[in-house]
Amino acid sequence: MKKIPFYTFIILFGLFGCSSQKKLISEAPFTVEGANCQDYAAGREEGGTGFTLKIPLMGDFASLDFQQVYFRGHAMQPELTTIDGESVLVCKYENIKPDGGKGLVMHADPREEIGNQPPARLGEKEDFPFQLNADEAVIGYLESGKKKLSYYKIKGIKEKMPVQYPSRPKN
Repeated sequence: MKKIPFYTFIILFGLFGCSSQKKLISEAPFTVEGANCQDYAAGREEGGTGFTLKIPLMGDFASLDFQQVYFRGHAMQPELTTIDGESVLVCKYENIKPDGGKGLVMHADPREEIGNQPPARLGEKEDFPFQLNADEAVIGYLESGKKKLSYYKIKGIKEKMPVQYPSRPKN
């Protein structure tokens, strides 16, 4: 009998306790139409590759602070800009090699190998908080006066033709 309040507390905490899972909202104070993604590849190896995600916004979003956009396994910092008179949330992901594209330096003199980075260990990457398809993204934002982030899922992101930047002419 004395353990009933203890078990009741445990059950209530389990039902109403803090959740580490991020919850998606069904309606946001803004609307999204015509979101697109465009891959790019630099002409030189050290230039890297990546993509640019553009999310046109309409509605009342002046009081919002956009924190992160989750897309294709990456969490990116969005930037609100105006393109052709339209408000657009732009996110850029750059996949640049940490060694500038040079690869590992193997040399008889060990001092020449300074700067080589050890390979990344498996399992060190933070778990991605959402299960998304290739044409879906999640926008994380703060509303003014609130302390909790809201997450809104957008679908139907169109894939544009990749851009292949030319390499520098060789002299």
